Amino acid sequence: MSRNETIHIRVNSDVKDNAEKTLDLLGITMSEAINMFLCQVGFTGAIPFEVKLPAPTNVVVTNELELMAKLEKSQKDVSHNKTAPIEEMYSRLEAKYGIQT
Repeated sequence: MSRNETIHIRVNSDVKDNAEKTLDLLGITMSEAINMFLCQVGFTGAIPFEVKLPAPTNVVVTNELELMAKLEKSQKDVSHNKTAPIEEMYSRLEAKYGIQT
């Protein structure tokens, strides 16, 4: 496949420098990496990695111990009658995290 097209892009200099250092360790050029990315887009019909916003850190659990602690706290809240109607909870989620229910 001949290479006869040129793409000009603008990127943050730190992003470019970090990418070049990493690509150098991998033994490939920026041009080769971008070409691989574009080939994958063409082959798969999609961006070849997941694109999403990170979950809020106070919602994410990273291990079983954290999960158990959050579940215990929830159980204590329920046993101490610290509850709210589901409609109120949905409203809070929508307001705080932009989650549409």
